Amino acid sequence: MQKPEDSEGPSRQEGGGADSLVLDADQALSAYLNDHLAGSAAGVQLAKRCRDAHEGSDLAQYLGALVGEIEEDRRLLERVMNRVGAQTNLVKQAGALGAELLTRLKHLTPVLRSGATVARFEEIELLSLGIEGKRLLWELLNELSRSDDRLREFDFAALVEGARTQREGLEPFRIALGMSACSRPSLT
Repeated sequence: MQKPEDSEGPSRQEGGGADSLVLDADQALSAYLNDHLAGSAAGVQLAKRCRDAHEGSDLAQYLGALVGEIEEDRRLLERVMNRVGAQTNLVKQAGALGAELLTRLKHLTPVLRSGATVARFEEIELLSLGIEGKRLLWELLNELSRSDDRLREFDFAALVEGARTQREGLEPFRIALGMSACSRPSLT
């Protein structure tokens, strides 16, 4: 079994040297940031759709505020990408939006449909997982900012806490929807 340091560390390609390692690291960071930018585009769409589906509820009110926060985080991620010279990958953006569309179609296709209650639960859980992914992104960038001057202007620690707060705010709704979808009715 390989250890992570055996397979994930930087490797020197023949004739590449330190410049090659920097380029490889920048390309990896760019790909990683693009993946998260694509995920945030899908997350905004999912949050809006969930907000609209729960119109008039406490969940819709929470999601209304959350949509704005996700959009703000997305704009900040674009600033980070600009700062490190990462170009937006439009193919990844389109792929993420396509995946979000497939999630929507799953709930409209009778063969794949799992029921409205389960669908609402799964969508909120997917949104929660996306927020957790964003928290992990901010944590990594916080660590990288210690050795990468390009990232020092951003307050990633505050962004980590913001994502944690977003997920904690969504959690009671996720649990309530999960209980509604998955609990057996009481026979007494």
